[in-house]
Amino acid sequence: MKLFSPLRVVALLALLLPFLPIQATAQTAAAPAKYVMMISSGAMPTAGMGLHLAITAAKSGRSVDIVLAASGLDLGRKGAGNGPVFPTYGVDGPAMLAQAMAAGARVSACRTCLLNQGIDIADMIDGIAKINALNVFDLAEAADVVLSFGAPDAGTGISFDAVPATVAPEAAPEEESVICDPTTDKDGCM
Repeated sequence: MKLFSPLRVVALLALLLPFLPIQATAQTAAAPAKYVMMISSGAMPTAGMGLHLAITAAKSGRSVDIVLAASGLDLGRKGAGNGPVFPTYGVDGPAMLAQAMAAGARVSACRTCLLNQGIDIADMIDGIAKINALNVFDLAEAADVVLSFGAPDAGTGISFDAVPATVAPEAAPEEESVICDPTTDKDGCM
């Protein structure tokens, strides 16, 4: 009699199967990475890089939020265009922003920047929302990666901040959404 006959091995496995730790052979789909692109420059060498990355990330299924601030607001103004062209795409900034939005990127405009420049949200491309400082913090805290594309002449340039996936922000207590009005609450808004 064989000690390890095929029949005995199958019978032994059948008995032990409920007690064996089983690992899934198929990987479960991970949630797509969340990116926030802060664009505070309308200059195409800087803004073009941010928009190129936003388009690429959105087309690959990643979650993308674009926040326009300072001269970056020009990228989202209705009728803007015919400006400097980003060579990779051969199109200007507003056309690239439209491509990012078509690929699924969400776009917001800094509320304080709109006020400072006398721009109404109605002057912006449809689909762009106002965002205040607290909303920016919420986006950044929920993001896996925050990329900032600022005005190179102001010395801010491009910065990259990856938030480790193992570090989760502490949950804030639930409260009503605070609307920040920089015309009346100068200390509470950016």
